[in-house]
Amino acid sequence: MPTNATTTMKARHCLCFSAVLFLLLGMTVVNSFSITPTKSHTPILTNKVPVDRSSPLIVLASSENNDNDAPNNSKGFLSSIPRPTVTQLISAWIVAISGNRLFQSIPSIIVAAGDNDVNLPSVAINGLMFSFGMYTLIKTVKGVDYDTLEDLETKSWAFQAGIRAVQGNIPTEFSSDNNIYQVATFAGGCFWGTELRFQRQVGVIATAVGYTQGTIEKPNYEQVCSGSTGHTEGIQLIYDPTQCSYQRLVTILLDSVDPTKLNQVGNDRGTQYRHGIYPHTEEQMTIAKEALDTRQSQYQQPIVTEVKEAAIFWPAENYHQRYLEKGGQSAEKDCEETVRCYG
Repeated sequence: MPTNATTTMKARHCLCFSAVLFLLLGMTVVNSFSITPTKSHTPILTNKVPVDRSSPLIVLASSENNDNDAPNNSKGFLSSIPRPTVTQLISAWIVAISGNRLFQSIPSIIVAAGDNDVNLPSVAINGLMFSFGMYTLIKTVKGVDYDTLEDLETKSWAFQAGIRAVQGNIPTEFSSDNNIYQVATFAGGCFWGTELRFQRQVGVIATAVGYTQGTIEKPNYEQVCSGSTGHTEGIQLIYDPTQCSYQRLVTILLDSVDPTKLNQVGNDRGTQYRHGIYPHTEEQMTIAKEALDTRQSQYQQPIVTEVKEAAIFWPAENYHQRYLEKGGQSAEKDCEETVRCYG
């Protein structure tokens, strides 16, 4: 016959297990039904964006492909649900265990509030663990706030990319006054360094780092880093074709990676760091394939750089945008300083 102590221990284990399941279910619900910004990311029926985010360049191109639905919509409901990451699992476990211990200690604290029998160090440690676990859990579950992303006044494409992503739009052009800019998307490992290289190119008007070619909507950095969403860290930009050709942009990308390394750029490894070219038009696709064919003659190993049609581009969190420029590295045009992604 099981003793009362054994029964109590089993009950505690069941409680912890139930708590972990509840937390994971909550994370799935939050990730799957994250709030869509209402101030400026609601469907836009005119060629104007909200006045409070206006700038000389903020005008939607009338020739954008508004018929492109997000590719994730056709992949089924289950594939669109983000899987919990290792960090989220560990955080949920810490919250469940420490929370259970704190809950158990409440009666003894109340009864022996004035005595020295209360194990205050243990209570304090569990309290810190619970707080740390909750903070980490909330941070990893929290989605990207597209409404506060940097805009064109800082030469960032992030806010505009967020508008199009929420609308399920894959743009090909962006018009401003009498200028028509082209849109391009690439992936070259850590998106910090990739962005800075393109920022320095004459003719590149604005850039944004983010996530593309994945299976879930509105991914955040933690989810993409887990490698479970299918996204790659990428960059989307607008450029002036009268000053810079698409072929030049492809060359910049290929010069910054070893195109024969699968899912690897430098020391960054994983599907989220794969290199790729994602054309927005048939013309871009032709140029990309021809560039890879020409580049292949320089290598004995086959080139594995991914070439796929552009998909929805989800901009990354604001602190990732223009990260290296904010860190002190020059984004001036034609700057030849070495791009330092780390340190």
